[in-house]
Amino acid sequence: MNRFNKFLVAAFMWAAMLFPSMVQAMEIQQYDKMSNEDQSEYVALLVGGAEQAFKDEGRADLAAQVDHLFTTTDPGDTHTIGVVEFQMNLALAREADDKRAAQDPSAHRLEVEDAMLVTLKKNNISLSEDFIKAFRAINNNFQPKFPPATALTPPPE
Repeated sequence: MNRFNKFLVAAFMWAAMLFPSMVQAMEIQQYDKMSNEDQSEYVALLVGGAEQAFKDEGRADLAAQVDHLFTTTDPGDTHTIGVVEFQMNLALAREADDKRAAQDPSAHRLEVEDAMLVTLKKNNISLSEDFIKAFRAINNNFQPKFPPATALTPPPE
């Protein structure tokens, strides 16, 4: 594992252990079962919620940074910088979560919010404890609208 990935795994562990008994956010394994539409909506609500949490904290400058991160697209890319980074961080968190769960099935599972917090932090967006507390409660009442994603199964022979 390269140095950068080790840093990200450590960041995920930090985020997961910082507030393990607080509001229950969405575990990655639960997120992975949702339809693509519901996943997109969930991430959009996280981004909008992060912006609002910063505004509520009196940090409109950080809300603007979040907006910029998730509205700016690199030339030739179809997704914003923030979405690309979030998806990479989510993949790394998923891998770290699977390894932890294999070693200790009772370990606290990593959450989608952990990947978003790492994405914000990697982009020099300062995260206060109050922000993290508010952020983890953003999608507390989220209800998927579509049937869960199902793995493609081969047709019967």
